[in-house]
Amino acid sequence: MTQTAKAFHRLRNRCGHFWERRFRACLVEDDLYALAALRYMDRNPVRAGIVEDPATYAWSSCGSYAMGAPNRLVQFHPSYLGLSAYAKIRQRHYRAILAVSPDPHLDDRDSRWTSQRAVGRPEFLKRHHPSGRRQGIIPLPEQIRKVRK
Repeated sequence: MTQTAKAFHRLRNRCGHFWERRFRACLVEDDLYALAALRYMDRNPVRAGIVEDPATYAWSSCGSYAMGAPNRLVQFHPSYLGLSAYAKIRQRHYRAILAVSPDPHLDDRDSRWTSQRAVGRPEFLKRHHPSGRRQGIIPLPEQIRKVRK
């Protein structure tokens, strides 16, 4: 634990991880679910009521993905790069993916994104969760299916 974390814990009489909890990776089946995961993360500031447009949130990579804002810290995900060989078209597709869903429940916070070990279709989940310990299928937003056709 860093000195900063120790001091923080002493000051607030806390223990445990400095940030919310230990990092946990999630196995993602394919590009569609990877794009859904990117969408879910980029819409977090909207769900929190911080911004109305996720591309305007200064503390994420969304501006680079959706608007082409230069940021030397951003390395694009291969699923995003697969949207088009042309940057402007990729950005347009990604903005379409970020659009508000017709089903408002698809834009709500969904704990399955942070608790599941794998994300994908039922067959994929069964293969990677043989014990059957799954919390359900995360639906793909319609915007992703439209862009990837």
